[in-house]
Amino acid sequence: MQEDFESKEILEGKRSPIVKIFKAISALILIIAFLGAIAFVSFNWAFSALVHTRAEKPVPDLTNKNIDTALDLLANVNLALKKAGEEYQPDIPAGSVIRQLPPAGILVREGKVVRVWVSQGKESVEVPDVISLPLRNAEFVLRQANLTLGKTETAYSVEVEKGNVISQTPAPSTLVVKGETVNLIVSNGAPSSGIILVPDFRHKKFAEASNWASTNNIEVSVVEDEESFFPAGTILNQNPQPDTEIAAGATLEITISSNKEVLGEKLHRIHYELPQGKNDSRVRIILIDDLGEKEILNDFKQAGSKIDLNVPYGGEATVRIYVDGILVRQKELK
Repeated sequence: MQEDFESKEILEGKRSPIVKIFKAISALILIIAFLGAIAFVSFNWAFSALVHTRAEKPVPDLTNKNIDTALDLLANVNLALKKAGEEYQPDIPAGSVIRQLPPAGILVREGKVVRVWVSQGKESVEVPDVISLPLRNAEFVLRQANLTLGKTETAYSVEVEKGNVISQTPAPSTLVVKGETVNLIVSNGAPSSGIILVPDFRHKKFAEASNWASTNNIEVSVVEDEESFFPAGTILNQNPQPDTEIAAGATLEITISSNKEVLGEKLHRIHYELPQGKNDSRVRIILIDDLGEKEILNDFKQAGSKIDLNVPYGGEATVRIYVDGILVRQKELK
């Protein structure tokens, strides 16, 4: 028994320092937790007191105001602004506030953020190309583009089939306001006898225009362009424009190239046939040679039409053909 008692005393003596350390750590944790709780409550109280000491101000009305004015109005009452989004709104100028949150008149404390939605103005759309389309199809295409068919007038045409669109206003690819009207001129087909329409002589030889003018009793006035890149005798422009009515005895003004093909200059024949379809396509032909980049053609052409051009160039060159902005052919010339 005496031995057991002595062993117990020895064991308790060994545990005593550990117990004391554990108690000290526990007390320290309790003190830290208590101090932390006091600090949290104090901070909460101080922050709450700070917030509640801020003055309350009515939110100003920002609707229909531009952003700069809205910022000034909010700054006057110590409020902040945040743009929450943009929307198309035809009745409110672009850059002006459509709506706000909180709404005008609500009392808020200084420093509050007011969210606003800003107008992008009227929505713009691109006018589709409806030239050469039947009138019914053209109206459908315009509706799909959120545009409205406006006035339709008729005119004779030697270029466009009867019932199809000759021209449109605004022109294709023009940016307009959503819902705007597009006016069309529709073909009545070839004219009756006694009515003369001017054909399209552009990029053709002078002899063709001269023969037509002689047959129809039309005078021809010629302007020469010495800086043209086309061979001499190529018609560059005309007035009146194609499909315009002209009276016998009137004058057809044409501009032709007077480029004299110098020694060593080469000619390349460009032949390209547009694919069949309903819409006209914008064709752009570029020539790149020793003299730099030159635009040979930039015009709308009917589906299925053929392009035949003789283009002068010097040294090595590259010809690129674009249809509606897409490169469809490239040829290296030696």
